[in-house]
Amino acid sequence: MKDVNFSNFVTADYNCSAIDIGRKFIADPTSVQMVIDSHSGNGDGMTHLMMSLADELISTGFKVVRYPAYKLLNEAASDANLLGQLQGIDCLLLDDINFLFDKPTAVSADIFNMLVARNGAGKKTICAVAIAASDIGNAIPQPYLGLLYSATVCRLGTPTRADKFRITMVKIESLGISFDTSVEEIIEQAGNIRELEGKLTRYAVLQNIQRYSLAEAKRQDD
Repeated sequence: MKDVNFSNFVTADYNCSAIDIGRKFIADPTSVQMVIDSHSGNGDGMTHLMMSLADELISTGFKVVRYPAYKLLNEAASDANLLGQLQGIDCLLLDDINFLFDKPTAVSADIFNMLVARNGAGKKTICAVAIAASDIGNAIPQPYLGLLYSATVCRLGTPTRADKFRITMVKIESLGISFDTSVEEIIEQAGNIRELEGKLTRYAVLQNIQRYSLAEAKRQDD
């Protein structure tokens, strides 16, 4: 969890408001539940923001447990005591909680009842919802919609080209590559930040392979 934090989270126009809301949430002992979502639905840093906030909570002595929703659903089905144990954790991170909406089982209902109990006990819960903001009302069934959106909402905006450019410049510096026309094309073609970073990483690998091949050819010629 220490490997994902605000030191490697690039602040841009599309996410600065969400970061501010998230930090106010974790600093306020009376705020117990927050939902992170986005306009695009996924790939723009919801999990990174969640983990960065958790990192700050850990630094203050909080015990934090993170579960992808699909994993919690599977483990809670086989371990009758798990949800009771999670009910008392200082902070619970529940990633891709929308997975539960597609799996309407008794265990899904038990998980949401556990979240209600955590709220009542004043325990912090942060959920990430990988559904586009415009679809949330249709994609989340009642009464879960009311439960999730009754408290703090931390929403990432839509990354602009300027946002993607800023993130690109930080990424290529860390990868040790230079800005060129191929990088510019990647910025234009990337649909979200995850895709942008993935394409840049692959491009860096390709450049390294090409540099190695040229160096090897030169060595053999010499």
